[in-house]
This record gives sequence, C-alpha cells and structure tokens, in this order.
Amino acid sequence: MKRLDITKKFAATSEAKGYLDYLVDKKQVFKRAIDAYVFAATYAIKQNADVSQSLPSRSNSLVEVYRLDDDVRLALEAGIYAICKHNHQPEPENSAEVMKLLTKYAEIGIQLLQQKWKDKTSTSQIQRDIWRMIND
Repeated sequence: MKRLDITKKFAATSEAKGYLDYLVDKKQVFKRAIDAYVFAATYAIKQNADVSQSLPSRSNSLVEVYRLDDDVRLALEAGIYAICKHNHQPEPENSAEVMKLLTKYAEIGIQLLQQKWKDKTSTSQIQRDIWRMIND
C-alpha cells in the first residue's frame, strides 16, 4: 500500500476553501480546516461518491500532510484502497495517486456536505448530524 507523502500539502479549490472557512471560522464545527477536509473525504468514501470527474485547479493550500496524525493518515490511505477495491478500480501506484484520489473524495465530500447542511442554521444541528453519521 502506497502512503501519502508527508512533505506534500493538501490543497483545495476556492469553493471548497470557502466552505471549509465557513465551517471553521463562522460555525466553529471543526477546529481546523484540514479536519473538515478529511471528514468530507471520509464521508464521500462512505457514500461511494462518484469521483470520475476531473477537478478544477486547486490553489488554496491547507496544511502539510505530516500535520495529520499518522493513524488518521493510515485510515485515509486504507479507505482509498478499500474503495478502489470495492469499485473494481486499480489501486494507486504511488503517493501522488493516493493524494489525487483523496483530494477528489474530499472535494466531492465538501459539495455533498454543503448540500446536506444547507438548511442547518446552527452549529449544534450540524454537530448532531455529524454524530449521527459517525454512529450509524
């Protein structure tokens, strides 16, 4: 299994970065944008979201990969391999492919969560929804 290169940085599209900032700064649902980004990726993986579309350019650097706990990185990497196997897709051949897939899932996940939470007006509503997603 190929691992994420810890010297690389996660990057988001402008739209995704805007929503991440909203969740962190305005709603205070997450403490860090990277936590929201990773949550979005895992949500999209759990939903088996379609990531076949190409992504727009990502110019908003979030954080270096090494800032994620190693156990979190390992879980994300395993999730990428598991979803590839589930969908009968080839496994990533290198760290860059793992990052590309993870980024696609995160970007799609952010879109899915934005749609899911569009009618949620309070932080507690979103937090309850997250709790339900984790415990279902």
